[in-house]
Amino acid sequence: MSNHANPARHEQREKGFTLIEVLIVLAILGVLTGMAVVTFDAVGKRGALQNASFDFQGAMMSARTRAVSRGYPVWVLLYPTANREGLTGGMGAFSVVEDRNSTYVRNPLKLYTLPLKTNVVGETGTVSAVYFLEDYSKRVRFETLTPGKVGLFGAPFQSLAAQTCSFCSGASHPAGAIGFFPDGTARFVDGDGIYASITNQSLSLRSMEGRTQQLFAISGPSGYMAVYSPDKL
Repeated sequence: MSNHANPARHEQREKGFTLIEVLIVLAILGVLTGMAVVTFDAVGKRGALQNASFDFQGAMMSARTRAVSRGYPVWVLLYPTANREGLTGGMGAFSVVEDRNSTYVRNPLKLYTLPLKTNVVGETGTVSAVYFLEDYSKRVRFETLTPGKVGLFGAPFQSLAAQTCSFCSGASHPAGAIGFFPDGTARFVDGDGIYASITNQSLSLRSMEGRTQQLFAISGPSGYMAVYSPDKL
């Protein structure tokens, strides 16, 4: 009698898997898949705020650049509670208006009569861009997580307090506007069409999940804008 195992039978066992081995592999794949989904979702949440902040910052910088290069005011309008259906109950929206004949400089209240639609001509101003925050996966809104808190901004804005929109106002729906002028300066208008006397103002965007926000500070005399992402709230 030979003590050696049948080579054919040994080879056959090595090519197969037991039920326990299959279940272990499936369990590992399930855990890895779950981790990947969680990681992807977290990246998506961070990305929504970053993308919205990037577009908002880009709209502001572009407005200032166009005002200086083209010789007429360019406005950025803010509606902190707007959506595609109206001006209330939403996550916020902002638009860019070309004020070719300085019509809205003399009467800025008329800015708020322009609809949130691109290529709409009102008197001599054109709405050149509109952004709805609901389009960023419904994960971003105009809002600060730390209303009134001082110390979250760096130089030269150390004294500014965090606000959703420090110059926005309105009983039924808040609104505000930033006018960028050919001399490089910026001015702020509240929801009643009144110019703000304070030269520096602040705004905030927040993520709908977690405690993450982007703070914006704007200097009126220079039109300079800075963005802050405080780690400690």
